[in-house]
Amino acid sequence: MLAKLMKYDLRSCLRKFGPLWLAVIALSALIGLSFRYVIDAPGGQSGLVIFLLGVLPSMVLFGLFVAMAVMALIFVIQRFYRGLLGDEGYLMFTLPASAGAHIASKGLTALILEILSWLAAMLSGILLFTVYQPTEFARGWQTIWLELGKLQLPPSAPWLVAEAVLVLIAVAATETLKIYLAIALGHLAKKHRALWALLAYVGIGLVLNILFGVGMSSGLLPRILGKSFSWGFRFVEGALTLDSPGVAAGALGSALLFELLLGAAYFFLTRYILKHHLNLE
Repeated sequence: MLAKLMKYDLRSCLRKFGPLWLAVIALSALIGLSFRYVIDAPGGQSGLVIFLLGVLPSMVLFGLFVAMAVMALIFVIQRFYRGLLGDEGYLMFTLPASAGAHIASKGLTALILEILSWLAAMLSGILLFTVYQPTEFARGWQTIWLELGKLQLPPSAPWLVAEAVLVLIAVAATETLKIYLAIALGHLAKKHRALWALLAYVGIGLVLNILFGVGMSSGLLPRILGKSFSWGFRFVEGALTLDSPGVAAGALGSALLFELLLGAAYFFLTRYILKHHLNLE
């Protein structure tokens, strides 16, 4: 059932964001062509031409990036609120699917949306510079790879990179589940639910900050995380090396475990509210 729920959510996501991603990528390519064949053409161009073919498209591209980020946040909130706590909730909760499956579907779809949006933004930037200065771009990549080859990194470096990526993904998923929990808590109120959801979101952050501060002041966290900070990068004879790669892997693993536990707490609290205190009136 989770796969069927995700198919429905992903279809809605791609229908809304697919054209936006394509527009960002296509506009990046057009800006690169404009810079290459118009703005940098021999003889120069008038101020009006530079504005219309250089400055204005760049402003539009920046606006699309902002719109993509804002629309993604709105989509994440709306799909959860309208799909489970709004009018669609009457239909969704008649399906043979648990509350946990509904939350997982919405959360995984939001995570896929965030990853694809980041990839679209990165691809648009790469495409712009590739079209604008293909030779310089290729030379730049060659320089980067040559410099990376000089780094004295341990054999575990690929695993460290993979761990870092997993931590970033876990942070994104946890933040999404935090939003879901805040919405669910706000929905318990009879009036001004949006305001209470916002207050709940802020309140969750304050509670975590207080717990972190208590842990630091009591000395508990420094004792637990003391070794986690005994790693870093340094230059040795002109080469960049990584000290204590095992400690670095442990620090990233601890961060990943913390995010997974925090995300699980958000998930099960939201699931409890939807299962035992759902009010669609």
